[in-house]
Amino acid sequence: MSQYQKITIIINDHSFKPFDIPKLRGFFAEKYAKFDLIHNHLQDNQKRIRYAYPVIQFKIIDSHPALIAIGDGIPVLKEVFMDVDYLEIGQEFRVINEKSIKLEAVRFGQVDSPKHYRFILPWMALKQENYNQYRQLKWNEKRPFLEKILLGNLKSISHGFGYWIQDFESLYVESNLKPVSRNFKNIRMTCFEGEFTTNFIIPDYLGLGKQTARGFGTVVMHNNTKSHGKKIIRGK
Repeated sequence: MSQYQKITIIINDHSFKPFDIPKLRGFFAEKYAKFDLIHNHLQDNQKRIRYAYPVIQFKIIDSHPALIAIGDGIPVLKEVFMDVDYLEIGQEFRVINEKSIKLEAVRFGQVDSPKHYRFILPWMALKQENYNQYRQLKWNEKRPFLEKILLGNLKSISHGFGYWIQDFESLYVESNLKPVSRNFKNIRMTCFEGEFTTNFIIPDYLGLGKQTARGFGTVVMHNNTKSHGKKIIRGK
């Protein structure tokens, strides 16, 4: 386990809903197109996507629009904070009168004791290649299948922090998840809500899985560390 920096910008005088996050991201992606870490398209070709873990993510925190950055995204958000003074969402122009910025040291990485998390926004775990595989599984096979994906997500977020998981074989995940349907780009997607336990520290409000830059898979830590079952999925 190590310490890293995380920066959070909150626009305090406006309220948004989770379904507004793509519009919020779209505004910043257009206004600050020079920063590929905001829109995740490479500067040399806007059709090429940057597939690394998003180091800048858009969130709703206590109903307020927010931007979070780690790693290389931190200097970008510092510049954005000093510059941005309005939001333009659709046809609506909103002046920003109150915004806050917080730069903090956060713990991240593998630990000995279990930590309990809750998805506060649905986790988009599946991609096209494994969706049909998931559908064909028996009910008692689906949970371990998803837990292996979660372990892979921990690898991905570690890359965003520049963190190396030294003992991946002892990393484990237990989960209690249920499928939910969500609309994404006018397509109905199977996502998941619920909780999971792992011996890994994830800073609050960062995301796991697909489309984390748009808020999907946002997690917060719980104080309790109850177990969801006897079977534990470990890294291999």
